[in-house]
Amino acid sequence: MENENIVDAPASFQNNPLTVSPQATAYLNETGKWSRFLAILGFCFVGLAILGGLFAGTFLSRIAGQENAPFPTYFFGVIYAFMGLIYFFPIYYLFKFSTHLKAALASQNGRELDKAFEYLKSHYKYIGILFIVLLAFYIFFGVGALVVSSLMK
Repeated sequence: MENENIVDAPASFQNNPLTVSPQATAYLNETGKWSRFLAILGFCFVGLAILGGLFAGTFLSRIAGQENAPFPTYFFGVIYAFMGLIYFFPIYYLFKFSTHLKAALASQNGRELDKAFEYLKSHYKYIGILFIVLLAFYIFFGVGALVVSSLMK
């Protein structure tokens, strides 16, 4: 594999005329450290959410009687575990970004930097799509609540 310098690359390099200054390299290095920290913290919270979801059904069934619940108590646990699972993927992409960014800066490899930014793009794309879906649910349930409330009068 060819080693492409990403810091102070010569201007005559035809395939990738973009160079990364030492100041930008320092910013990227700090960004990599913070993204790794946030990813590890995110993995911890995702693990807690999934564990909490697995034990929530058992815990809630012991607190509330099954006979007066409109739906099974494990339903909350399933939702909580599902939410943890949904949030796993952007955390994974953020972790992969930090890993490839660290490798790119250490070896000054342009391909590793490309891979790092590919994972960062995937992270933001996933978060963006997730927010679009959540916004659609909010609009759907908001309009549904207005329709139902107007029919109840």
